[in-house]
Amino acid sequence: MPVRLKEMLGGLGIAVLFSLLVGCEAKLRLEAVEAARAQPIRRTDQFQAGVAAADRLVIVATHGVIVTSTDQGAHWQRQQLPGWPSLIDIAQCPNGEFAALAFEGQVWRAPATGDAWTMQKIDTTETPQAITCDSRGRLWVVASFSTIMHSGDGGKTWSSQSLDEDLFLTSIQFFDVDTAVAAGEFGTVIKTIDGGATWARLAPMPDEFYPEDTWFKDPMNGWSVSLRGRMIETRDGGSTWALRQTPTFAPLFTLGTVGDSTFAAGGDGVILRLVDGAWRPMVYDNPFHLYLRVLLPVGNQLLVAGGSGALRVLPVAPPVTVAARIE
Repeated sequence: MPVRLKEMLGGLGIAVLFSLLVGCEAKLRLEAVEAARAQPIRRTDQFQAGVAAADRLVIVATHGVIVTSTDQGAHWQRQQLPGWPSLIDIAQCPNGEFAALAFEGQVWRAPATGDAWTMQKIDTTETPQAITCDSRGRLWVVASFSTIMHSGDGGKTWSSQSLDEDLFLTSIQFFDVDTAVAAGEFGTVIKTIDGGATWARLAPMPDEFYPEDTWFKDPMNGWSVSLRGRMIETRDGGSTWALRQTPTFAPLFTLGTVGDSTFAAGGDGVILRLVDGAWRPMVYDNPFHLYLRVLLPVGNQLLVAGGSGALRVLPVAPPVTVAARIE
């Protein structure tokens, strides 16, 4: 057999063998992809916010992902909204309905069962940041250009007001039918005592603090968290704020509570717990090294969720107080 023909046949054999190997590898990869798609929680999920309702947990993520659990996080069901909106926040209204906020300027509503989501467009050019629902069932959204919007008909129509300043408001929280606080860029704090009809500026947070999240345990006591582990606290309803030390330089993104314990969480899987007036790191098994943006109470446990499919319910041990350690 001529040498050139041998070389050609040899090359053909290698090509056939390579095709077979690639074919087998492609099949195995396809099976892995299908198995991943069957999972309710995926590594591509970027969880942003959640609510703990009476009978279910609902967590939203980018790409229109909503996961729901009716057994305290043991099992999850997955939904993906059409158009894959970037969901960034969620609230529950007094009638049990859910309202999820999308970065694209949409509000997605669902009944208390957490299914059959429908979309309402917010008529604004501003970029939404956070949503809540007051005791009257009105939806409230804060946004760029110091904008505050509300809707009394489930998002069909909206009324808007602004401080007329180029800043982002990043949080809003109602304490009762009349009283609420919103916070945002450059340490901005505003308050209403007439159900949102008017808003008054309070003294700003120190050093133009940029609040990633601001949360009040009650109308007087609250905290705000930011980058590099920075945290400030108010004990007079937001009129004044004081810097609080934390044991981390990771960014802090969210605040929450389980029972009488207050927590903060953020980058690199950091979870902090307030014990005896000091913030201490919470040690947990197989720690995440991803950002965490969700803190929810699950009975006496803590649910955390964040980037790359990070989602887990963690046990919360009783705090070890200074007195207990001395004894």
